[in-house]
Amino acid sequence: MSRSRWLLRGLLLFVLAFANLNDIRPEATPGGEAPGLWSPDVLPNALFAWTVIKEHDIDYDEFTLPKGATTAKLDREAYFFRACGVSTATAPPTAKRSRGGPPAPGPNDHVCSVFPPGMGILALPFFAPFVLTGWDPLDLGLLVHGGHVVAAIVEILATLVLWSLLRRFATPRWSLTLVLLYFLATSVRTVASQALWQHSGVHLAVASALWLVLREEGVPLSRELAAGVVLGLGAVVRQTTALVALGLHGFRPTRLLAMLAGAAIGIAPLLAYNDLAFGSPLEQGYGIKTFATPIQTGLYGLLASPSRGLLVYTPYLIFAFFALLRAWRWPGQVAGRLRGLSLAWIVTLALYAMYSEWWGGRVFGSRFLDDFAPILFAALAWGTSVGMLGSRVARVVFTLMAAWSFVLFQAAAFLYDKSWDTFPVNVNDDPSKLFNWNDPQWLAVLRLVPSADERVIAGAVLSALVLLLLVRLELHAYRGSELASQV
Repeated sequence: MSRSRWLLRGLLLFVLAFANLNDIRPEATPGGEAPGLWSPDVLPNALFAWTVIKEHDIDYDEFTLPKGATTAKLDREAYFFRACGVSTATAPPTAKRSRGGPPAPGPNDHVCSVFPPGMGILALPFFAPFVLTGWDPLDLGLLVHGGHVVAAIVEILATLVLWSLLRRFATPRWSLTLVLLYFLATSVRTVASQALWQHSGVHLAVASALWLVLREEGVPLSRELAAGVVLGLGAVVRQTTALVALGLHGFRPTRLLAMLAGAAIGIAPLLAYNDLAFGSPLEQGYGIKTFATPIQTGLYGLLASPSRGLLVYTPYLIFAFFALLRAWRWPGQVAGRLRGLSLAWIVTLALYAMYSEWWGGRVFGSRFLDDFAPILFAALAWGTSVGMLGSRVARVVFTLMAAWSFVLFQAAAFLYDKSWDTFPVNVNDDPSKLFNWNDPQWLAVLRLVPSADERVIAGAVLSALVLLLLVRLELHAYRGSELASQV
């Protein structure tokens, strides 16, 4: 396939990432939180370029204001900051902080980000020209909208890699269908591609590792090592990415050793960063997060709760679980690796189920589990190749489930504004709201559809036109390939 076709695909997906016209809004004071989609925890990743290039360090002291000061800088006690090392704070913080997280910095402590540096490193080439030309580092429009551009580019790269992977197992039409579901009927468009959160970087790492080794042909150990390196680098974005290395080997000891060796190489930058920032390679920015949630509560919340359940927002993914189950009784290299990946996915599910903030904060849908969405979509593509969706009944059920998810996530892409998450109570303070079937999050978003304004209508029309163009070009190319093969 020509590079121009892949480039065109990427450009159309890039437009789709912005066509909802519902960007994160920067109308806030740096120390506060604005209405709408404002999420200040994306700021440290964007500011990473300024602190590295201009200050030659990794602390954020120059962007924060001392306690009691009123100048337009960031609050050093904000939940996304912590002390570089052990906090010397003796008084409770004035700013609200996440449960189980590290204490706020003391008045004389250096200030570091709680997040791993991976997304900041990925964003560094984009922001470097602005740093070098003297742009104000606290220009929120630049930080937020620039972060949107970076997140969209990283997510589109992940989508294209995943698309190439799906074509190994699925027909062109099934591959197109699954890619569009990945991009438009998961949190990819509503969360991962919208700002400098960690999701797009995790998707790129997982999709790339799968692309390297998930094939029926024999794979040299060099590829196993490379996949491990990619997953280790993914851990620099979010530490749980490394868990994929524990399942991708297909139960072959030599593959496991090669992959773990690669992961150790890839994760080395994170250990070096931790040592530099916090004084120990094994320390990490999140602090001692508790894993005290009863596992049955977390499992129900992550899988079936009305406002965070994976099977509520993306019920069609039940077919991915069927594919993973089928892999346990199917021969072949891909089936073997899928068996291991199913165990890695279960371990990740259990880990997040016990996590103190299993719901992932104020967000639409199942945020944490969507990090490993490339695994489930690879399983879906493989499942189509072994007849999983061969019957008309199965295809009808899959279509209805996928249509439900498509409607939900498109409504959220245009209308979600976090008001449900914060009124009348903040879900971070009282997550019991997430279990209320009388007022689910998705229904609150659907209720906003009749009140759509000109911006929403314009975004919907633009999105539909881009989507129609992408599908038409793909179908035209497929028909041309079929005709050429018949000649």
